[in-house]
Amino acid sequence: MELVVVDVSELAPPEPMTVILTALASLEQSHCLLVTHRRQPFPLYEKLTQAGWAYHCQVHDDDHISLFIYRQIDQRLFEQYFDGQTFQTSTTK
Repeated sequence: MELVVVDVSELAPPEPMTVILTALASLEQSHCLLVTHRRQPFPLYEKLTQAGWAYHCQVHDDDHISLFIYRQIDQRLFEQYFDGQTFQTSTTK
């Protein structure tokens, strides 16, 4: 599984959602979008599940999260890829 990284932590609403949805539209099969954000995008979560996406959010502190978004059909692949690994990110702006 390949990670595609998008950093929206410095963007003002509604830009983060626009950037994330645009990135998902071009995400290749069996790839995972890793979003670096300053907060959890709660309005996005329902849109994701309705559109067939799954996600895993890791909260690092009050102003930094890592959001992994992948196709629901790739759930097993996602779990296998990250089995026993710690989710770590490097912030790229």
